[in-house]
Amino acid sequence: MLKSIDIKGLAVVDQLSLDLEQGMTVLTGETGAGKSILLTAMKLCLGERADASLLRPGVSKADLSLDFDITTLPLCQQWLINNDLDDQSDCLVRRTVSADGRSKAYINGQVVNLKTLQQLSEHLISIHGQHAHLDLLHTNKQRQLLDAYLPEQTARVNCHKSFEIWRTLNDELLHLTDGNEDNDSEKQLLKYQISELEQADVIQLDYDELVQQHTLASNMSRIIEISERQLNTLYEAESQSVHNQLSGAAQELELLTDLSPDFATVSEQIQEASIQIQEACRDLRIQIDKQEDDPEQLNLLDRQLSTTHELARKLHVEPQQLSDKYDELIARLELLDNRNERLASIHQEILVAEENYRKNAEQLHQVRLKSASKLGKAITKTLKTLGLPDGVFSIDVTFCPHDKPQKNGLDDIAFQVSTNPGMPPSPIGKVASGGELSRISLAIQVVTTQSNTTPTLVFDEVDAGIGGGVAETVGICLREISTNRQVLCVTHLPQVASQGHQHLFVSKHKDATQTKTQINTLNKNERIHEVARMLGGIDLSDKTIAHAKEMVEKAI
Repeated sequence: MLKSIDIKGLAVVDQLSLDLEQGMTVLTGETGAGKSILLTAMKLCLGERADASLLRPGVSKADLSLDFDITTLPLCQQWLINNDLDDQSDCLVRRTVSADGRSKAYINGQVVNLKTLQQLSEHLISIHGQHAHLDLLHTNKQRQLLDAYLPEQTARVNCHKSFEIWRTLNDELLHLTDGNEDNDSEKQLLKYQISELEQADVIQLDYDELVQQHTLASNMSRIIEISERQLNTLYEAESQSVHNQLSGAAQELELLTDLSPDFATVSEQIQEASIQIQEACRDLRIQIDKQEDDPEQLNLLDRQLSTTHELARKLHVEPQQLSDKYDELIARLELLDNRNERLASIHQEILVAEENYRKNAEQLHQVRLKSASKLGKAITKTLKTLGLPDGVFSIDVTFCPHDKPQKNGLDDIAFQVSTNPGMPPSPIGKVASGGELSRISLAIQVVTTQSNTTPTLVFDEVDAGIGGGVAETVGICLREISTNRQVLCVTHLPQVASQGHQHLFVSKHKDATQTKTQINTLNKNERIHEVARMLGGIDLSDKTIAHAKEMVEKAI
C-alpha cells in the first residue's frame, strides 16, 4: 500500500508530507483548492511525462516521492529483485523535475528511466480518472478492460507470442526480397564494396593504432630534435651539463661531510641524483637511436589514413567500424546467395506460424467469450444499483478468422448497452447519454477493480454526474472494495465522502504574494462539518450537521 506522499515545489504546493492509511481515504475540498495536485504528483512518480510548467513559481526544482509498503506484494518484490532495485519491505519512488524541463526518476535511490517506472507502477497503483467514460468509447480500451478481467492470461500471452513469431518471419521475408524478387544489382554492389575493403587492407586494421602511428611519424623530427637537445643539456655538454654540475657538487658535499657528519644525508641524495641523471641519459640515448625520421613511412601512413576515411565515408560508418561493416556485407551477400533456398523454406515457415497463430487466436476468443458473458452480467447487476434499473450491459465478441494477424487476436470487441425495456443492446456511444455513460463507466470500474490485484486504487471524481441514493450506493461500493486493499477517492459527493475510513481536506490559502495549498487529516468532528458543508453549503443548520453526523456514524 501507499504509506506516504511528499511534494515540494509543485504548482500551488510549497511543501507537503502526507501519511495514508489502509482502507478508503477520501479527498475533498472546494473546487479549485488543488485536489488534483495529489494525483498529478502520483502520476509523475509513476512515469507520466514531466513539464516545467508544473513547477511552483520561483523554484528551481520540484521533488516528489511515494513510499510503498510491499511486504504483502511478492510479485512486486520479485520484480524489484529481478531489476536489482530491491530494498527489503519498502519501495521508495522519487521524481525530480527541473525548471529547464529535465527530470530524473529513482526507485529505492537508483536512477531509472520512465519505462522502468511505468512497469513498476503496474504492481502498485491503478488510477481511474474522471474522464474514463470518454476512454470507454474507444475499442482498444474496451478490449483492455475485457482482457484485464480474464481469469488468467495464458491464452492472451500465447496469442501474442505466436503473433511475434509470425511477424518476425514476415520481416525476414521482406528483408530478403526488399520488395524485389531479383537482387542481382545489390549483389554486384556488395561484391564491389567487399573487394574494395579487401584491396585496401583495412579489415584487420586497428584505426586507433594507425592514428597513433601517424601522429608519431608526423612529429618524428621534432621528437628527435627535443631529445637531442635535452640529452646535451643533461649529459653531453661537457662542463655545462647538469650531470657534470651535480658531480662537482657531490664532491664538494663529500668534503663537507668529512668536516661535519650532519651533511651526510644531503651528500648521499646529490650522489644518487647524479647517478639517476646518468642512467636516464643512457636510456634517452637508446630511445633516440631507435627513432627514425622516415618520409616514406609517413607517406604510407598518410595514404592508409586517407583511404580509411574515404571508405568509411562511402559506407556511412565511422573508421573504427569498417571491420564490422565488412562482416555485415559478407553476411548480407551470403544471405542473398542462399536467398532462393531460404525463400522456399521461409514461405512454409510463415504458413505454419500463421496456422499456429490462428489456433491461439481462436483459443483466446473462446476465453474472451466466457469472460465477456460473466463481466456483462456483473456490470448489469451493478447498473441496477446506480439508478439504471432497466439497464442491460453486454459485450459482443466477434471472431474474424479471415483478418490479417494482429497482436491482440482476431476479435472485434464492442461494449453494448440498453437502458430502456424491450430495446436491444447497441454500442454504448450511440445509445447512452452523458449521464448514463458516466454511470456505465463507474459500474465497469467497480466490477473490474474487484478482480484487480493492484493494492492501491485511485478514483478521481469518477462519481461525477450522479447523486442521491445512487451516490450512497457508489460510496458503499468503494468502501467494500477497500476491505482488502487501499482506495483513494477524490469526490464532491457527501454520500461518498462519509464512507471513508480516512478523510483528507484540501484548502487553498492566499496572501499578498503567493497562493498555497495544504492538505489536513480530519478528525471525526471535523469530518462531520466537512460532510455538512458538502450537503448544505456555507451556512450550516443544526439539521444539516445532524444529517452529516448520521451519515458519518452510519458508515463507521
